[in-house]
Amino acid sequence: MTRPPPPTLLLPRSIIIVILLLPPLLLLLLPNSSIIFVRGDALDDLWNSYVKAQRKSSSSSSSSSSYESTVSRRERNLDHWDVSAASAHLGLHPETLMPLPSHIPPSSIEGSSSPMTSAVGVPPTDDGIHSDDAEASAIDEYIGHDAAILFYSQRSAECHAVAPSWDAIATHLNAGSRTSGLVMALFDCERNAIHAKLCDVAGIKYYPTIMYVGSGEYHGAERGLLGLGGGGRSTPPRRTVVFRGDWRYADQILDWINVMGALSSWHAINEGGPMRVLRNGLFRLLGWGGTSSSSSGKRGGKGVGESLPVGVPPGFQAHLRGDGSSSITAAAYDRKVRDLEARLNATIKEKGLYERANTHSGYLLEGLLFPGKVGGGMELNDDGPPRRDPFAILTESDGWYKNATSHSIGSPNDEHPLILRSCVLELVVDYCTRVTNRVTNDYIKELSAIPESDPFPTLDEIESHLLDEVGKREPYCGLIETCVLTDFVGTNATGGIGCRPPKCPFVNDAACSYVECCLDPNVQDEYGIALGLIEEGERVSDKDWDHGSGKSKGDGTSGGNTANVGGWGVPVK
Repeated sequence: MTRPPPPTLLLPRSIIIVILLLPPLLLLLLPNSSIIFVRGDALDDLWNSYVKAQRKSSSSSSSSSSYESTVSRRERNLDHWDVSAASAHLGLHPETLMPLPSHIPPSSIEGSSSPMTSAVGVPPTDDGIHSDDAEASAIDEYIGHDAAILFYSQRSAECHAVAPSWDAIATHLNAGSRTSGLVMALFDCERNAIHAKLCDVAGIKYYPTIMYVGSGEYHGAERGLLGLGGGGRSTPPRRTVVFRGDWRYADQILDWINVMGALSSWHAINEGGPMRVLRNGLFRLLGWGGTSSSSSGKRGGKGVGESLPVGVPPGFQAHLRGDGSSSITAAAYDRKVRDLEARLNATIKEKGLYERANTHSGYLLEGLLFPGKVGGGMELNDDGPPRRDPFAILTESDGWYKNATSHSIGSPNDEHPLILRSCVLELVVDYCTRVTNRVTNDYIKELSAIPESDPFPTLDEIESHLLDEVGKREPYCGLIETCVLTDFVGTNATGGIGCRPPKCPFVNDAACSYVECCLDPNVQDEYGIALGLIEEGERVSDKDWDHGSGKSKGDGTSGGNTANVGGWGVPVK
């Protein structure tokens, strides 16, 4: 008797296709999930790769500044985040930093949305959301790639210790590239108040804290089931998990990042059920299309360019975060604003200097046109009002000596030696400079007229000629440099003129009138304010110098003639 054949097991055609294509699917997922565990000598290779990357880097900044973040930027494979980038990846509101909801509020939706749309976090494209409620209906959306974040503090020695390992891991994983689908970032929790607030919302309680942000929620993360050790009392943001291992071992961090990335990839593919896996995973393998907003940017996904965007991707949550410009563009605008502010401040400062110079010139011109008539030491002028000679005042009161910083009892207020000497020296140097320039210009014309066939004077001859000409026109101008260097204690020189003449030494009478402007009340007030003898709004003429009022800063002597100062103000031994 012939045994009947065994019954044939008939399976649905869809199940057969899944079984046949399961091995290729596993091969597809395996290289893209980066499930690589580093143990033993592999850690040495990881460190060597990091050292090579450091040597090839063109950056010459120190290690302390390499991990200092100001605005979002990328250095090699590490991103330095600002608040805007961190809030976008963590699913926080860009202004309030409060966690965004995972689903659209029912009041903001007309009708019902599919579970798939709510899980992905993408609002409907039709009229499901009112325009007035666009910001109110904002939800936590996956930004398109995973992120591993190191929250740190500059004052933490542990953070500086883990930084090289963090950099090495980023280089090993080629973080920041589209092939990796991963961004490894640094965030300074103590840079300012807004940084500290974000870290507080994120549940950062200690440094360093390593957090992974994936495409979906890590169930059990709040109980420490995805890391070593128990979970903290604070709950991290949605789609995040905190590293509970020992940060001193780089292989633990690397293994943990790979596992979290694999879980994130698995969640991105399976969020819509088996049919979505078949449509977006298997059919895409065969080139039949299929779309997925969440998995398009995952590991191995293709996109525009080879690098992931720095900071907030353009267009991400544009209704909530503005036009979607990247942090690099924002940083460029910030630098431009700071540059314009610096230029504006420099212009304002320069404008103030020009205004003060114009005011000073006006006071000098007014003093030249209307010389003072009051005070002691007057000389009669047949052609005009009584004149006062600042040279005579300084010589008679021993005011040339630099230690003469106190007012003489009984003398007029405008004869304070510090004010008068400073003004006289400035105007004398100004006048002598003008004389020297005129002599030089005249001599240049003479040199230009020398025929090419005639010998040209040497530099020593030119210098000697200029000094002689200046001495002929204004003998005192030939001495002023020596007088300043010797504190006006030089002996008499050519023509019997010393450094401290008893009267105005200039040949040009207009120069004497120019120096007399130092006795003008407005000019006196300017020098008094500049020397710290009076405050803004005070007048030299109102000060009581005889009782110590208006004493210069650092002056420990009382008013009156200096008791231990001899001729020309030289101290008596």
